[in-house]
Amino acid sequence: MLVSKFTADATAQDGLHALASPRVRMGWIALEIVVMTLGVIAIGHWVSPDDPLFTRAPIPWTWFAPILVGLRYGVLAGLSSMAMVLVAWRLLQGADPSVAFPVLYFLGGLLLTMVCGEFSGLWRSRIRRLSQANAYLEDRIERVTNRLFMVQRSHDVLEQDLLLQPSTLRQALGDMRARSLAGQLAAPAAAKAFLDFLGVHCQIESAQVLTLTPGAAHGTTLASVGQPVPVKLDDPLVQYALDQRRLAHVQAGFPIHEAATSHLVAAPLVLGTHREQALLVVSRMPFLALHDEALELMAVLCSSFSDAALVSDEVPGLLAHLPNCPVEFAEEASRLDRIAREFRLPSQVVVLTFNDPVHAASQRRLAEQRARSPDVVWPYALEGERERLVTLMPLVGRTAVDGYLLSLASYVAERQGLAPHQADLAVLGIQHRVMTLGQAALAPALIGILGGTSA
Repeated sequence: MLVSKFTADATAQDGLHALASPRVRMGWIALEIVVMTLGVIAIGHWVSPDDPLFTRAPIPWTWFAPILVGLRYGVLAGLSSMAMVLVAWRLLQGADPSVAFPVLYFLGGLLLTMVCGEFSGLWRSRIRRLSQANAYLEDRIERVTNRLFMVQRSHDVLEQDLLLQPSTLRQALGDMRARSLAGQLAAPAAAKAFLDFLGVHCQIESAQVLTLTPGAAHGTTLASVGQPVPVKLDDPLVQYALDQRRLAHVQAGFPIHEAATSHLVAAPLVLGTHREQALLVVSRMPFLALHDEALELMAVLCSSFSDAALVSDEVPGLLAHLPNCPVEFAEEASRLDRIAREFRLPSQVVVLTFNDPVHAASQRRLAEQRARSPDVVWPYALEGERERLVTLMPLVGRTAVDGYLLSLASYVAERQGLAPHQADLAVLGIQHRVMTLGQAALAPALIGILGGTSA
């Protein structure tokens, strides 16, 4: 009964996804255009049989159909509705030779429809760009929140058993993500490494990572810990985790009784360099370890571990050419480069080179302190021990970069006790280069700007 319920829910979701497909949506749009236009014409014929299109009325009420269609779906849809009105006039009154063709009526309606359609297209384009920017910021906030939780948890673990675990959770997970991004971990090795993390930090006794094969009743085991318990893909807990695309456990977030499943935790994963879809299933844990904090840590680890497989294909190449580049900087640069290409939302990379041998180190520290909260900074040392700072500024134009450089010059000059007229980067011995993302291939452009020394 429970399996049939989940099957029915999945069928309903498949139906909603089918209705939202582009082909079906275009059919609904065409149907709406036809029904709305013919409906307005029919109402006009019923209200005013002698002049159904209101060509001689003070207000051309029939124009409302093309105008509303243009505002809703754009210029082409509005023109299609206006063409239907023209055909309707030809069928209703065009056969009478005494009726002259209303040129101004159709010309005015055509122009007004085109203006409304252009207005609709412009605002829909702006809304899509704002939605993409908001989606990036929400994703950034979620990832920052996960990292803050990991920092807090790693500090707690470090205080509890510092002698047994000399490295923190954040450092160990960062090393694993770097190895995965560099292509050093295939799916089985990534699954085994992930289970080792869980075994150390979440006290699991029996768990396994399975690959998901469409149409199969059982998954293929990539790695396991402890005595494995057979996993069926029609298990209610597994089905719930796959439907919700998030971690599910028997304590909360699971709508049925614990006795209906043989497992404690299930969570979807993405592993390896080929982005294999996988599933984590935990069957046995100590009773005292199954608490909210451990489950939240497990959810954060699943999300963070999957991020390495979901980043752009440019990140491994960027890390290969720039081995000292932080993983966070490479990921953010890749995401912002894609946004700049697809949605024309620019982001900037500012490279500062500190040539003053006496104040270079202090100037770099001041520049790091002056960075905005959304920025990602990367202290980068050139040959000959020269100090350099790379700053990634998300979703800003060159005007914001100019303001940042002016503010930085004033800040550094004030800290060094210089006069206001000396608040200039050239006077301070700081050279800068600026690169706008989305204008060229990311890795060659970044390598090129790091190789230069002047703006």
